[in-house]
Parts: sequence; structure tokens; C-alpha cells
Amino acid sequence: MRRATITVRAGGLSLRRVATYTVTMALLASLWLWLLSGPVWAASASVVYRGPTEAKLIALTFDDNTTVTPALATLRALEKDKVPATLFVIGSAVAGTPAINAEIVKGMSEGLFEVGDHSWSHPVLKGLSSSALARQIGGGVDAFRQATGARTVPLFRPPYGSTDARVAAVAGSEGFSYLVLWDVDPRDWAGGSASSIASHVISHAHKGAIVVMHLSAQHTAGAIHTIVSTLRARGYEFVNVSTMLKGERLFLDVDGGSQAGTAIARLVRLGFMSGYDGNYFGPADAITRAQVAKVATLVAGLHTPQVDEGRPASYADVPLRRNSAGQALAYPYDFVEEASAAGLVAGAPGPDGAMVFRPNEAITRVQLAQILARMARQLKGYGSEGTAAQALPETGSGAQPAFADVPAYAAADVSLVAGLGLMSGYAGAEFRPWQGALRAQVALAMSRYLDLPALSRGN
Repeated sequence: MRRATITVRAGGLSLRRVATYTVTMALLASLWLWLLSGPVWAASASVVYRGPTEAKLIALTFDDNTTVTPALATLRALEKDKVPATLFVIGSAVAGTPAINAEIVKGMSEGLFEVGDHSWSHPVLKGLSSSALARQIGGGVDAFRQATGARTVPLFRPPYGSTDARVAAVAGSEGFSYLVLWDVDPRDWAGGSASSIASHVISHAHKGAIVVMHLSAQHTAGAIHTIVSTLRARGYEFVNVSTMLKGERLFLDVDGGSQAGTAIARLVRLGFMSGYDGNYFGPADAITRAQVAKVATLVAGLHTPQVDEGRPASYADVPLRRNSAGQALAYPYDFVEEASAAGLVAGAPGPDGAMVFRPNEAITRVQLAQILARMARQLKGYGSEGTAAQALPETGSGAQPAFADVPAYAAADVSLVAGLGLMSGYAGAEFRPWQGALRAQVALAMSRYLDLPALSRGN
């Protein structure tokens, strides 16, 4: 489940070959989320050949990012006709094809492409040992993220479509939700003409079809426009695989019936949080300090639409930025400034003595607890002198929760937040303060804060 955790860096995931400690902490975090919100990530990847058949949706998918000229032609044909597509990349080909990578990223920025995994070196997987499978599966997206910094999706396609229960199980353990096969195959790799490729896809099109083609096939680019224009005229909509599989759910990676899923839906509906796109929220991903400052400011009702351009920046690493039209951008500057002015967040002196906020650093659980405690005290009156300091709900033992691993400076904050039920600890009186807070944890804690009644002084 390692690929479920993002090390925050413009949406990309870290390499799988990380330190044992990091992997262990990610697994613990994922286990916490599983216990909280249900089995979002199955033990084995779900094998899919086609999507739901209720709507006239078709997903075009492409393998083999190996040959530059035909791959660029196919990608540009898709972009020209504004066709969403799912691309499965081979890891060993990524470093040698920067032009392909750049074109894929361009299509991603236009909301067209998503990138899944097609293994490291395209072997037949069923004959490999489990350890060799683990080295192969994920190698494509790891390499692509390392090369581009772009975000990938938890979809895996085995080379040649060769799979079995063991391959699906290892794919699941590597963090892939779905093992994606197909039910329409024009065999474009065999060298057929553009017209024959198009004719096969069109004649076999149906609701929920998943079509397999190849970026590096010589005549695929020439077939794209005919396929797309003909099927669109017949009422079909082209979508990527994630959109097809998501259906009516808010996000493909969120269990809408869980506590976390309900909280995520609430904060998204209110405009306080958002997904990476229309398909993925990333519930088990880390979240940055600047992102939490924004969420806290919105949840607390402190944000104003007008960016205050007159005040000097409080933090050297969070300057006011402008778009290409010269307009001031609210994020992250205005949100951090508002949260700081309200006393919800704080920075620290940098190496040169200037105050810094470290906006892109992943926030820890103890930092999240401190922000929530300040919100509860300053905005709702909990634990403040002269208010209902004793109004915290008691634990089963009749005492407020205490955690042996929480530093003294944060003990009161963590105790308050845990006592209010905004956050909870783990077995053995552990809070795990230095563990990164997850996006689902933030959504759940902030949703609980919204439900917390405000106390009046003297109450």
C-alpha cells in the first residue's frame, strides 16, 4: 500500500525503494485509514475487462511508451480531438524518451491523460517469483514520477495481459486498486493500417468498452480521428478508465459510506477541500502545512475573498504571488497570513534569521492537533480561562486522554483535541505525534470541529 501515500512534491509519489522506516510508517498510516474508513485499498487488485454498461462510455487505453515518433503522433492526435485516455507506461523506457514524457504531462495538464503502470521492463509476469513481481509492478509509474514529478493513478496493466491471482495480489500489495485488462483489441501492434484499426474499434464498440492500443504502433495515430468522430456521432463519450470505474461515486478512492468518506464529501461540498481531480481525493496521502492553513482558515470562517496586498509577508518563504495577468493569488499567501493573524499557525526563524513557514512541508499529527486546539480555544471557547474549561467530554476512565509520546509543549493541545473527539490516538497510549497527518484525517477532524458547539463565556 506504499503507493497510497504521497510525499508532497507537486503531486508526485516517492520511489518505492525508500528506507524501511518510511515504508513502515506509511503502512501504519494506511492501516489506520483502513480501520477508520473501511477497505478502500483491497488486498488484491480488482481485475477489470470492461466498465459499467449503463452509459455509452468508452475508455481508450494505450501501452508501450517506447518509440518516440509514433508515440508523439498518437498523443497529439488525442490532444487535437480532446480525447481522454489512460496511458500505461514501461519504466525502463521512461528515461530514454523525455519527449514522450513531456507530451504526456502536457496532456495531463489539459485534463486528458492519466498514467498507470505497465511494469518496469515488460516481462511475462506469471512466471516470476513474488519478489521479482514486486520489483516489476510499479516500476513504470515510479520511473515516470521520478522523471516528471507528475501524479500517477493506482491502475496496473500486466504486460501481454498475462495475469493470475498471484499477480493481482502482488499488485494490490504494491498499492494498485485495479488490474486493467480490455475487451476490445484491434491488434494495432501487428502493423495493420489506420483504417483497419479504426474499423475494428468502431465495429466492436459498446457501452463500457475498454480498448487497448499502443502508443508505439506505426498506424495508430492515423486511426484516432476516425474512431473518435464516428463514435461521438453515435452518442458515445470517451473517458479515462478511472472515470469509467468511478461511476456515480464522488471519488474512486474514497468509501462514501465510511466516517472518513462522509467527512471528505462534506468538506468537498462546502469548498473547504478538493480532490486532485474528479476521480481521486488521495485519502491516505500526506498534506502540506500550507494546505492545512487553507483548510483551517476556510473551516473557521476567517477567509475573505479580497487578497490583502498591502501588508508585508510574514514569512520569507510565503510571498505574495501573481498570475500572468498580474492578479494576486490567494494561495498560499493569503490563507497563511489569515491563519497566522488568527493565531492558528506559526512559523520559525530560518537560517538567516528571517521567519519561515515551510509551506510545502508535510504537516505532522502534532502540528494538526495544535491547530485544532487553537481553533477550539480561540474560536469556540474550549479550555479558555473564564469559559467552560471543564466542558470536555470525559473518556471512559473519567480522565482526559494522556499520551506518553507527546512532547510536553503540545500535551495540553493534544489532550484537548483528543478530549473533544477531534483526533484519537493508537493502542498503547500512543499518539504518534511525528507521523504525517493524512488528508482523510484532516477532513475527519475538521468535520468534527464543524459539529463542535461554540461555548459562551461563563457557560
